[in-house]
Amino acid sequence: MEFTKALSLDYITRGVSAVNKAARSVLRRIGPDATSEDQREQIVGQQVKEEQEKLKARKEGQESDGAFEAIPEEMLTESEKRHAKHRRQQAQAGRFTPAAERLPIMTKEQREAHNKNRPKWTQTSFEGPIEKLIEKYKDLDEVKRHLTLGQSMKYEFTDDGCVRDQKGNLVYDGKQLVNKT
Repeated sequence: MEFTKALSLDYITRGVSAVNKAARSVLRRIGPDATSEDQREQIVGQQVKEEQEKLKARKEGQESDGAFEAIPEEMLTESEKRHAKHRRQQAQAGRFTPAAERLPIMTKEQREAHNKNRPKWTQTSFEGPIEKLIEKYKDLDEVKRHLTLGQSMKYEFTDDGCVRDQKGNLVYDGKQLVNKT
């Protein structure tokens, strides 16, 4: 029984290959079919055009988020403005990797060395004009520590112990306050 199955399977495969060879030889003698070639070229051309249109639509979609973005801001309702803002935020978030992936991972020793060189933040509050601070603390380094950010930008401390304001007028000459006249 198995022998006949194997024999018939062998016969079938030989028969199919013989038919294929015969069909191929006939088709070779006939030559290429012009109409089928034209149809094939048309189909390929249509597929190429469709792919080009898809690429063009994708590029336009990336450049502008559609017709919603073309509406002037004045015509949008408050909910539409919030929606547009949310869409822009989502689009922006997708363009960048999360900060955790971009920043280097620092060991404890590296973090300590990094933080050691950073300036320490000290909270300052307005204690009065610079004249009052000079009278109170007497030392210019201590006066600098008690200045607010605005005051420190307004006054210049020179190497010889003098203090000048923005206009270059002398405020403190190293020994005493200079009266404004």
